Amino acid sequence: MKFKKIFLVLFILDLFLSLALKYFSYIGDESLETKNFILNYFTENDIKIGEEYSRRGFVVKIVLEILNSFILFVLVFTKFSTRLEEKISFKFKNPYIVLILFLYSIYFIRFIIFIPFDYYFNYYLEHQFGFSKMTNFTYLIFKLKSVGLILFGISIFSLIYLFLLKKFSKTWVFLVPVTQLIISLVMSFLFPILITPIFYKFETLPEGSLKNKIEALSKKVNVNIENIYVIYESEYSNHTNAYFTGFGSNKKIFLYDTLIQNHTEEEIISVLGHELGHWVYSHQIKDIGVSFFEILFFCFLLNFLFFQFKKENSLNLKEIYSPPSLPFLVLVFMLFNSFLEIPWSMLSRSQETEADIYALDITKDRESFIETEIKMAKDNKTRLNPHPFVELYFSHPKTIDRIRLALEYKF
Repeated sequence: MKFKKIFLVLFILDLFLSLALKYFSYIGDESLETKNFILNYFTENDIKIGEEYSRRGFVVKIVLEILNSFILFVLVFTKFSTRLEEKISFKFKNPYIVLILFLYSIYFIRFIIFIPFDYYFNYYLEHQFGFSKMTNFTYLIFKLKSVGLILFGISIFSLIYLFLLKKFSKTWVFLVPVTQLIISLVMSFLFPILITPIFYKFETLPEGSLKNKIEALSKKVNVNIENIYVIYESEYSNHTNAYFTGFGSNKKIFLYDTLIQNHTEEEIISVLGHELGHWVYSHQIKDIGVSFFEILFFCFLLNFLFFQFKKENSLNLKEIYSPPSLPFLVLVFMLFNSFLEIPWSMLSRSQETEADIYALDITKDRESFIETEIKMAKDNKTRLNPHPFVELYFSHPKTIDRIRLALEYKF
C-alpha cells in the first residue's frame, strides 16, 4: 500500500477518534457506584451543572472538528498549498518573506473561518454559564492581542526553523530539538515578564497573613520565592487558578484574585503546596527533557517519511523547508502526537498525583485539601462523572479520585 493511502487511513481514523472522544465526553460515566461516591461531597445539581457545561455546544464541536480536518486535508492532499505559494512567489522572491506570507495567509483564512466558533465558545457560552465578564469590546481587544502575539510568534519561529532546515540539510534533525529545548527554557523565564502583562493586570500580594503563610510554607520546603503576584482574572471571568513559574532563584507565584476571593487561606496554602510539589520534583524540567527526546524522534521520523513521500511522488512536496511542505509536517506531527497523547496524559496525571501527595504531606491538612477540590470543581463547573475512556486523555486526575487520595492518605 502506498504511503499516501496509509496516511489517509490514519488521518480518517484520527478524526473518528476525536469524534468518539467528544461523544463519550457527552455521555459521561453513568455508573451508580460513581454517582453515590460523588453525592457524598456534591449535590445532584452540582453533577447536572458539570454535565451541562461539559456538553455545551456539542453539535458545534463536532462540526468544528470535521471542519478542522477538512482544512488540513485540503492543505495536504490537494494543490491549494502549491498554488498559494506560487501566487506569493510571483510577487516576492525572498524565501523568508514567502514563508511568512504563506503562513500568514493560512492563519487568516483559518481565523476568518473559526472566529464565529471562537466567539460562540469563549464569549457567548462563557457568559451563558456565568463565567465570562467580558464585553464585546474587551473580547475584541483580547482577541487582537492574541492575534498580534501569534503573528509575531509565526514570524520569529518560522524564520528560525526555515534557516535550520535550509542551511543544515544533514543535521537539522539534531538542531531543531536543541533549538526547541532552548526556546522552552527561555520562554519559561520570559512568559511572566513579557506575555502575562499583555493580557492581565497583576501586582504583588499585599503584606498580611496569607503572604506570611505562603513564605513560611516555601521556607519549610527550602524553595526560594522571588515574588508572589495576584492576577486580576476577575476582570475577564470567574475561573480560579494558581501557578508557579521560573527556575533557580527566579521562582514566582501567581494567584488568581478569584482564587483568593473564593477560598480560605488554608485552602490556598493547600493549592500552593501542590504547586510546590511540582517544583520540588522538577516536573517542568522533566517534561522539557522528555519533550526534547520526543521531538528528536519526531524529526528522524519526519525526515524518513518526507523522503519516502518524495520518492513516491504522491503529494505536492518540494523541499522539506518549502511552504507547501509545511501542512504535511503538521499532519505528521498531529498523527505522531495522537499516538503519544495517552502516554503524555498518564505522565501528567502521575505528576499531578505526586504533587497532591506532596501537598498533603507538607500541610498535614486533609480537610482543606478536600474542601479545595470541592470548591474548585463547583467554581469551574467541572464534569464530576467523566467517561472512563475520556479519562485516559485527562492531564489531571478527576476530582473524586483526588478526594479519594486525600481520604486514603496516611500522615
